[in-house]
Amino acid sequence: AMQVKLLRVLQECEFERVGGIKTISVDVRLVTATNRDLKSKVAEGTFRDDLYYRLNVVPIMLVPLRDRAGDIPELAEFFVDKFNKRLKKSVTGVTAEALHRLQQYHWPGNIRELENIIERAILFADGSQIVEPDLSPEVLAQTDGGQPGGVGSSVQSVAEHVEVPLGSEGLKQQVKAATSRLERELIVRALKQTGGNVTHAARLLKISRKGLQLKMKELELRNSG
Repeated sequence: AMQVKLLRVLQECEFERVGGIKTISVDVRLVTATNRDLKSKVAEGTFRDDLYYRLNVVPIMLVPLRDRAGDIPELAEFFVDKFNKRLKKSVTGVTAEALHRLQQYHWPGNIRELENIIERAILFADGSQIVEPDLSPEVLAQTDGGQPGGVGSSVQSVAEHVEVPLGSEGLKQQVKAATSRLERELIVRALKQTGGNVTHAARLLKISRKGLQLKMKELELRNSG
């Protein structure tokens, strides 16, 4: 129904407000953007072909971020400056090693994902620059070949610090204990980086505020911020 209404606006240059009976004439130029393949949507029958051709008068193809690795240093610098001001931080930039990681990542979320990762890194940064450990697990899990490294690479840093116990506890108990320690460490660090703000810490950890509160209660963590 919405496609039909939009098509009418484009063809007839008129519409009615919701609940209204008066026809309103308009003289507008419409600029649209999408990250979907509308041609395939037309073939599937989920997008009207007449609307597609009305919208596709002057197409402009934007190259995805994964194919513009050379732009990442400048974009990263822009976002560092942006979030320094917003978060009252003084991060001076991104190390060469961290930039290399960013340039090797495949960026399914394009620039919005880069913006999110830089914001998170600034919150996590302990020093004057963003370093590799400040980056998200998704970026760190990717190999230099441009493909995700899989489970092995994503947990390598954790596995390196796990000692095989000599006691009687089995694998499940050890994994559960190690997971709890890791969760505690990440939550404490997120709360520290956000000044004890549970909402911001939850956003940083990509869980709901309620979920973080429940996890803190489970781990017997108190927010001293």
